[in-house]
Amino acid sequence: MRLYSSYTNLNPLVLLFLCVMSIASYAADKPKGRVLLTVSGAIDTANLQPESTFDLAMLNSLPQYTITTHNPWTKGIHTYQGFSAADLLKQLGSTATFLQVTALNEYMTEIPLSDFTENGAILATHLDGKPMSVRNLGPIMMIYPFDEHEELKSEMFYGRSIWQIDRIKAIVGTE
Repeated sequence: MRLYSSYTNLNPLVLLFLCVMSIASYAADKPKGRVLLTVSGAIDTANLQPESTFDLAMLNSLPQYTITTHNPWTKGIHTYQGFSAADLLKQLGSTATFLQVTALNEYMTEIPLSDFTENGAILATHLDGKPMSVRNLGPIMMIYPFDEHEELKSEMFYGRSIWQIDRIKAIVGTE
C-alpha cells in the first residue's frame, strides 16, 4: 500500500513527462546523413509521417548480406553488400508481401517479398566494399545471386533488378 501511495503523490506534470519520454523511446530513429531511401505504404513505424527515411548508417545497421556474382550490367564478378527487404519491413512493422520499387529516373517495378526470403536477393548499398554512387548504379541496387541459382537468369528477374533505388512502397497482398 505504501508503494501505491508514493505514486499517487507524483506531480501530474512529472507523470506526463514520463509518459511522453517512454513513447518517444519507441519512435523510429531519424537520419543524420543524406537520405538514400524513403519507405511508404503499409508500414507501422515512420520517422517522417507517413513515411520512414533512411541514411546509409541506418541501412548499414540492418543485418548485412553479401552476394558475389556476375550480372548483365557490369563486367566481371563483383561482391555486393546490403540488406534484405524482409529485415527492413520487420523493423517498420510491416506485413507487406510486395514492394513497389522506384528509381531516381522514375523507373518502377514490383518485387515480391519472396525474392528476398526464398531467392536470397538483397538491396545492395556497397559494391566491392565501397558505398555505391549514383554513377555506379547506386545508391541502392536490387541484386540477385545469379551465379548461385541458374533459374534467376531470366527476363523476369533481370526486370526486377532495379538500380538507383530511392523509394519503396510496401504493399499488402497481390496486385
